[in-house]
Amino acid sequence: MTTPEKQVRLDGLPPVPPPLPDHRGDETASEDEADAHTVREGDASTSTSANVHIHDNADDDDHDDDHDHEHEHGASDPDEGIDELMDAFPDDETHIDLTHLRLHSTKRLNLPRFANTLESLVLRQNLITKIRRADFEKLTELQELDFYDNSIEHITGLENLAKLQVLDLSFNNIRHISNVSHLGACHTLYFVQNKIARVRPEDLQGPIASSLRSLELGGNRLRSLENLGHLAQLEELWLGKNKITSLDYVGTLKNLRVLSIQSNRLTSLDGLQDLENLEELYLSHNGLESLQGLEKNTKLNTLDIGANRVTSLEGIAHLSKLGQFWVRLCFLRFY
Repeated sequence: MTTPEKQVRLDGLPPVPPPLPDHRGDETASEDEADAHTVREGDASTSTSANVHIHDNADDDDHDDDHDHEHEHGASDPDEGIDELMDAFPDDETHIDLTHLRLHSTKRLNLPRFANTLESLVLRQNLITKIRRADFEKLTELQELDFYDNSIEHITGLENLAKLQVLDLSFNNIRHISNVSHLGACHTLYFVQNKIARVRPEDLQGPIASSLRSLELGGNRLRSLENLGHLAQLEELWLGKNKITSLDYVGTLKNLRVLSIQSNRLTSLDGLQDLENLEELYLSHNGLESLQGLEKNTKLNTLDIGANRVTSLEGIAHLSKLGQFWVRLCFLRFY
């Protein structure tokens, strides 16, 4: 199945720069909350069977959502009219797009009806708070699941999605990357603009560690790159707008071609020396003063160092394949 091009990437590409990072030092909890609600940047921008350990007890299908109980007592149904809409889809539908319908739940969608054929389900820009196991456990043919811009706090209900290749949970309220390790066919994960402060040792272990090719964690609260070094097949890593201070732990990502770490708190390029397959490197809006550290990154064809404290271009003369180079808002001195 051909994966549709994503419309928003928080990391982004030049030439439009994201806002300058905050260098005030340690933040209070209230400041962290403010970060999670930052306005999206226009430029910023899946199986082998495995034991699944549920870390979050958010998907209890024995109990309906609060609004479901309200319906029983005569309250208005926030998803009124969805039945008629779903009836328009044939049972053998392969792609369903329910973007921006103000859906509060997937309960009324009768998703098991499409179990034999549904490959792509798009639920972007709704008000969904929970991934209900009862709605998704029979969708064994699903390859793409898009929950971009909802209100989900916990990742659950994905236990049987052995063929899932692309999962988008960007712009939600997720704090931990739980319950995705068993997704052995998944090659792309989007977690842009959530509340993830760290990747825990168990989060991306299991089959997904071998299948994952692209990981997007921009706009979170990460301070380091720990517990990512085992993702040996990873080719793209997008980390813009976090609070990362060093490039430690990335040296083992030998297949990495794209690294975007814009709007962080880097002061050194130390750690890139083993990434010999790196082709695109986005470093704008950090605290870099020097370009030393790129000696072995000879495959680079794109380099963005804009909005740093770099005063000299010393250290890049050997990059013969460099075709795109951005240096805007730097402090270069020419003699």
